[in-house]
Amino acid sequence: MWPSPKNAFLLLLAHSLVVSGSPIDVEEAEAAVLAKRQCPQIHVFGARETTVSPGFGTAGQVVNLILQAFPGATSEAIQYPACGGQSSCGGVQYGDSARQGTNAVATAVNNFHTRCPNAQIVLVGYSQGGQIMDNAVCGGPDSGSNINTTAPPISASALNQVKAAIFMGSPRYVAGLSYNVGTCQAQGFAARPRGYVCASNSASKIQNYCDSVDPYCCTGNDQQAHQAYGTKYGQQALTFVRARLNQSGSTPAPTTPSTPQPTQPSNPGGNCAALWAQCGGSGWNGPTCCSQGTCRASNQWYSQCLN
Repeated sequence: MWPSPKNAFLLLLAHSLVVSGSPIDVEEAEAAVLAKRQCPQIHVFGARETTVSPGFGTAGQVVNLILQAFPGATSEAIQYPACGGQSSCGGVQYGDSARQGTNAVATAVNNFHTRCPNAQIVLVGYSQGGQIMDNAVCGGPDSGSNINTTAPPISASALNQVKAAIFMGSPRYVAGLSYNVGTCQAQGFAARPRGYVCASNSASKIQNYCDSVDPYCCTGNDQQAHQAYGTKYGQQALTFVRARLNQSGSTPAPTTPSTPQPTQPSNPGGNCAALWAQCGGSGWNGPTCCSQGTCRASNQWYSQCLN
């Protein structure tokens, strides 16, 4: 009789232990293999604007449109200060916050790509969140953030899987770039130089939204307009993302988007995960309870129902 898949896997691990003499955590190794099997086809990273509490902030409007259009897609908020010196966000100065945020985007994307190398990635950044996404995709310099290198901190392999990037109200905006959308013909307070070309040749993946009345990505004085890009341009951004993902192939058929609602992981009651199935982790939107066993975290990406 052939062993069950689980037992066969454990036998293989035991053999590796004997041959290599290296200690192996069976549960951890098994969880890692299962995590790769359950990688999403599409994963969306979102970065919030300054002073907004951790989460997606206004970027969540576009993030949720994408999640609703592509069932099975997962999402993850970039963890960074999102501060401009205000006490409400810890007093971190804007430049230091943007530097930390740029590094956080690169780390999150690179780590996810290592775990799920075939997954397609979408980036959505709002205001300061757009700035850090821009820096991570296109590189520096960004003198105000003490970033002096020109190379993108996201690896070349991971960048290849970044299929679309949406920046809204980013202070890095400068008029004249091929991927600009909106009415601004000036620049933001942390603008790229005139004639700039994205260092990673990623221009075709980007849409950068800014209107002339915006005081942060342009030279206007309407702060309410700065918060309106998701409402005004959300469907246009979704159309762009959809085209980019479909162009790349291997994506599920998109559904017609409805009015976006906050997307939160939930406990589906009786619809719990089976034994050995995934039950949590960063970006996981499925069941968070177990029909058998206990939901145990293997790492930040993956929790599994185990005895």
